[in-house]
Amino acid sequence: MEPKIIENSRYEIKFEVVGEGHSFCNLLRKTLLEEPAVEFAGYSIDHPLLSNPVFTLRTKRRQANVVLREALEKMLARTEEFRKKFKQAVADNEV
Repeated sequence: MEPKIIENSRYEIKFEVVGEGHSFCNLLRKTLLEEPAVEFAGYSIDHPLLSNPVFTLRTKRRQANVVLREALEKMLARTEEFRKKFKQAVADNEV
């Protein structure tokens, strides 16, 4: 994945997510919307075969890049937690 910044201001950031699709962007959007300071979080894909998602984040009172970084860290922590629990479940069910 390679993000390309399109616009960046204190309370809004817009970036292209090269190499990703709905799965990543939907998870990011959902995680960002858990934060009370987020006013808008969403993405668009002009054409699923020819273009990359463009993600927009707008915050009310916190810097957008800080909120984005925190959401990505939260996603990473949740993924790691899931990986550990899944690995344990597989180990518990091996014959």
